[in-house]
Amino acid sequence: MKKVIILFILAHLVLGAKRYCIPDIKANWFKAHEFCTTLGMELISIESQAEHNALIKFIRSTDKFSNATRFWIGASDLAEEGIYTWISSGRLVTFTNWAANEPNNINNTEHCIEIIHNIYINQVWQWNDMECRNEIAYFVCESEDIQCVDNF
Repeated sequence: MKKVIILFILAHLVLGAKRYCIPDIKANWFKAHEFCTTLGMELISIESQAEHNALIKFIRSTDKFSNATRFWIGASDLAEEGIYTWISSGRLVTFTNWAANEPNNINNTEHCIEIIHNIYINQVWQWNDMECRNEIAYFVCESEDIQCVDNF
């Protein structure tokens, strides 16, 4: 089964100890999280401007990039309205790149974060809260090699 799933991954990047990939499918936020987990990965956490910039550079290098595209990342306020946390660690989201007037939780249904690059609505690599279940988008998975014992 894992071999079949890996065939769907077209874009990947390694930066230091972290690996990133964009599967060749679109999904809602929950399915995106599930798919990343089956790969032994998580939806991406972005904790600095440098990580955000590296992600953008990676996305721009793939065939998933267009003038109107969106990508799920691993943050939501599903546990507590208005308090965004990373699904991989449970840590609070401290770095953000919200679009103007975001997050806005339209109709009390927008709880998951996406990155949007859409020149037609003047949102360029900005974050937006979106309805988790119905919106279908590409997504970015990440993994980090964990070493339990330091080299000596």
